[in-house]
Amino acid sequence: MRRKFFAILLVSIMQSGCLGQNADDIEFNGIEYRDPPDAPDFTLLDQHGEQFTLSDLQGKVVVVAFIYTSCPDICLAISANMYWAQTNLGEVSDDVVFVSVTIDPARDTVEHLYEWTESRGYNWTHLTAERPSTLLEVYSSWNVIVDNEHIAASVPPEGAMNRVVFLNAANETTIVDYLNSNLEVSDTVADLDNKARNSADVNFSTNGWTLMNWNHTSWAWQEASEGYLEQFATHDDHLAWVESGSNLSLLPVGADCNGHGWVMGDGSSAHCMCDDGYERPNGDYLACVPEGTTETEENNAHEEALGEYEIGHSTVTFVIDKQLKKRLAWTGTAWDLDLFVEDLQNLAAE
Repeated sequence: MRRKFFAILLVSIMQSGCLGQNADDIEFNGIEYRDPPDAPDFTLLDQHGEQFTLSDLQGKVVVVAFIYTSCPDICLAISANMYWAQTNLGEVSDDVVFVSVTIDPARDTVEHLYEWTESRGYNWTHLTAERPSTLLEVYSSWNVIVDNEHIAASVPPEGAMNRVVFLNAANETTIVDYLNSNLEVSDTVADLDNKARNSADVNFSTNGWTLMNWNHTSWAWQEASEGYLEQFATHDDHLAWVESGSNLSLLPVGADCNGHGWVMGDGSSAHCMCDDGYERPNGDYLACVPEGTTETEENNAHEEALGEYEIGHSTVTFVIDKQLKKRLAWTGTAWDLDLFVEDLQNLAAE
């Protein structure tokens, strides 16, 4: 496997707000920001599925690292450094918060982060997001460089969002399937919905139309809540736009085996019975593809990428002061941990 780990000093570090020696009396051990910039705020999900907002930590010293849990070496070393520092802070332990942000949203789900942190006894906050685009914005604002191959692999598997349906007042139905074949890494579900409209040549304002989403448990369409596309939708959703005056009973189900089979059961027990010459893809019980295609590189690109890639990324760990400004950067993993803790103690005493 290729390893693309880069120890990269970020571009912003060398420009305005760049690093240099601080004129204050305290001499820090890490690399100091000459004119400490504000730490970009973000809201992500922690390993318990709860929202975490960085700006809520004003008044604390915050250590922010960008890691991923399946990393074989560098990220593990950074996490081990953080664990040692956390347990050796002494009297200022309540004034310092540790935060790890994943650079691997494809594998580092909320559930996986919970299991991983529990197994290692890492009780600090580990963050991820449902949408890769959310994390991409964080990487960009923090000038954290992540390998493009990894980012591409963090897009949900092709076909994950199966269907967008349009039912107009004349009870004519248009169905657009498999939008993820056109996914960009930054696409939100709202972007996918727009692509569906363009693909089906369905252009309308939302006035007079109701957005529905498919309930996988009840196996029925339900009216989507306000702000659903922007706030709650995931890439596993099926969507339907229904025009006022249409017959809802004519709305097709959210999944029908791509027209090459029929669904047996419903809810969690639903699965496709595929037509002759078709089979279910690995791990997808609600799709039918031509036989012999499920093991090809094209159909398993996501799975293969998850198994083989290593992630090239910046290895900078940031230290944020109580005013939420970037004060220090520690690069790589070969830290003198006593000096790192000394920096945290000095910032906590300010």
